Amino acid sequence: MKFLTESESAFDEYVKEKGFEITRAKTMKAGDATWHRGFTIHNAPGNNSDKMREIMTIIYVADGARVTPYKNEWQKNDHQKWLMGKPIGGLIDSELNPKVL
Repeated sequence: MKFLTESESAFDEYVKEKGFEITRAKTMKAGDATWHRGFTIHNAPGNNSDKMREIMTIIYVADGARVTPYKNEWQKNDHQKWLMGKPIGGLIDSELNPKVL
């Protein structure tokens, strides 16, 4: 897929330009989980099997958090998909973003 190839190249170039150290978990197995801060640059090695790699992502935001203006096209797409088009400045409280007690 062209998008994946382009985004992977941009990712690799950004990491190289900034001189970021690359670390990898050495003991991850199918079914394991990781946790990291949302601003952590991360990716996974390619899937060389003939089976779909399934993932689950959970993102927590503070109660009362509001939608901020997007800074790029990816955020614009995420705004529509994950925030269900909530208005800029509006509460992040869509059906896809329920309050967790």
